[in-house]
Amino acid sequence: MFVSDILSRKGGLVFTVTPGTTVGQIAQQLSTRRIGSVLVLDADSAVVGIVSERDLVQAFAGHGAAALEFEAQAVMTREVVTCDPDDSIDEIMETMTRGRFRHLPVVRHGELLGLISIGDVVKARLEEARHETEALRAYIVAG
Repeated sequence: MFVSDILSRKGGLVFTVTPGTTVGQIAQQLSTRRIGSVLVLDADSAVVGIVSERDLVQAFAGHGAAALEFEAQAVMTREVVTCDPDDSIDEIMETMTRGRFRHLPVVRHGELLGLISIGDVVKARLEEARHETEALRAYIVAG
């Protein structure tokens, strides 16, 4: 199974902000939309960062309520790891586990195609395992 399989099921909807969006606005979006991160895009729609719940917690821990007025560019993770639609689920699980992050933008040739979460990956892997189990049962019964 591949990243493209996940995107074909969930779609390519990605919530984004600009580098000037405030932390308060981002926190509101995360809460309202019940999501764990937003991508930060520049004027050319290139991914320049990601703001996750972890980034917000670090900002609040270090600066208290004043962090609400900070801009995304001040709190975002700048070194955004991305994946390709042709990457396997196993590769992505390893990347996310090693990097200790839960969201991974899907990019091909500089174009943002979607965003997958660790939840999406686990769900896909469980579905894949279920199909394998069913195929083995069918093989045993037929044999």
